[in-house]
Amino acid sequence: GLAIDMIQSVLCLCLVFVVDGLAEKPHIVWIVADDLGWNDVGFTGSGSNVHSPTLDRLARSGVVLANYYVSPICTPSRNCFMTGRYPIHTGLQHGVIVDSMPNALPINETVVASVMKQAGYSTHMIGKWHLGFYKHEYTPQRRGFDTFYGYYTGNLEFWNHTSPCWGCGNYTALDLHRASATHDEPIRDQSGVYSTNLFASEAVKLIESHDKNTPMFLYLPFEAVHGAASCDPNCYHPSGDLLQAPQYYINQQSHIQDMDRRTYAGMVGALDDAVTNITEALESAGMWNNTLIVFTTDNGAPASHFDGRAMNNWPLRGQKGQLWEGGVKGAAFVSGAGISKTNYMNTGLLHATDWFPTLAHLAGVNISHIPLDGMNIWNVISTGQPSPRTELLHNIDPIKNQAAIRMGHYKLLTGMPPGQWYPPANVSVQWENQDKDNQKVYLFDIMRDPSEHDNLVQQRPDVVKELQERLEYYAASAVPCRYPDPDPKANPNLRNGVWEPWVD
Repeated sequence: GLAIDMIQSVLCLCLVFVVDGLAEKPHIVWIVADDLGWNDVGFTGSGSNVHSPTLDRLARSGVVLANYYVSPICTPSRNCFMTGRYPIHTGLQHGVIVDSMPNALPINETVVASVMKQAGYSTHMIGKWHLGFYKHEYTPQRRGFDTFYGYYTGNLEFWNHTSPCWGCGNYTALDLHRASATHDEPIRDQSGVYSTNLFASEAVKLIESHDKNTPMFLYLPFEAVHGAASCDPNCYHPSGDLLQAPQYYINQQSHIQDMDRRTYAGMVGALDDAVTNITEALESAGMWNNTLIVFTTDNGAPASHFDGRAMNNWPLRGQKGQLWEGGVKGAAFVSGAGISKTNYMNTGLLHATDWFPTLAHLAGVNISHIPLDGMNIWNVISTGQPSPRTELLHNIDPIKNQAAIRMGHYKLLTGMPPGQWYPPANVSVQWENQDKDNQKVYLFDIMRDPSEHDNLVQQRPDVVKELQERLEYYAASAVPCRYPDPDPKANPNLRNGVWEPWVD
């Protein structure tokens, strides 16, 4: 008995070590693609016609997250990434923070970078913040990042790095900064450098100069593949996005006939190449074998833009900004250090809030005092164990009066206008909307019906009731939604034509 007990305890010790699969704190490179659709990369298995060889290779050598969810739009998803909390608990449950809106991720929320810093990581951010900047204290460099190189607002023109104020003044201004806790300087000499290349080369420089004895946390939310910000003809119409990619990358996707789709695929290809350069830099620096790569979109693609021809979530229903699967099912994978079960699609239920506690676990930080909606999913992604998650809240938006929740296989949506499917050019099927007018309440078995065709509201009133009760439970814990009017004092023309904090 004693010998067996000893063998078991030794096995347990070994398991603890091997489950984490890491002898030391890993470097973490967290790459976020903006508005990347489910059918815009190969690794999701959707049959995409876009060539993304590096992303597909990394996904194969790691684990693809096939049942993973984000918020349907930029600011709320980034809120989930940075805090591990649902947007209903931070007041960011409606829309996005537009450029001149005096709104931000509340200062009492702990940002994951500060936790990593506490664990001895050097912490860096390159790319898009979009969590508010009207006061200096809300900027990333004041919230746990040692360095920040990027932009505060929601989107840019890819070449000149200007951001338009949509619906808040119809002006456009530079939004590119290099900052640390003590200084913030606008970058005025990079006009003409494509932002995907710019951010990748900044990441490569950072990796090359990094002290390998210090674990590195690099959060890299690219501008790609969001449409480029355009004030032409009018900032008040956000569909005025442009597709922008260097001709070299467009030519690489010449197998695609439609020019909008080809150009968009070029934007994905540029991102793919950027990831190639970053992985090669990690290899050259001798850091690759101890680096964990997290890759995720922030939401689904705005599939209706460009007459439905450019970006795509097929075969999912709906798009960015909607609680249908096309808005919230995230293209994502994890690859590299500690991932021992590889080259498969993990079907565990996972959410954008789960990264915070998972990364904190890898860093060895006790976060039991921080109120989180996320769960530590390291054992799910590293060794394929079952997910600790049985439900997730997609959102409750009190302004739109829309909500959605997932429990097990079932998803309930309330207050939703009908969502469409956007078949790509190479798919001839046309799915008609079977919904009765103003049906508003939907129940789907997502595992059986991932494209949300068969509304089960009539067949399963018991499940509808159970999920409505869970929605009420979450609604009771929600904080008031903050969505203030734009502030005319934010006008960047008052500050040398640069978007920067304006209240202090």
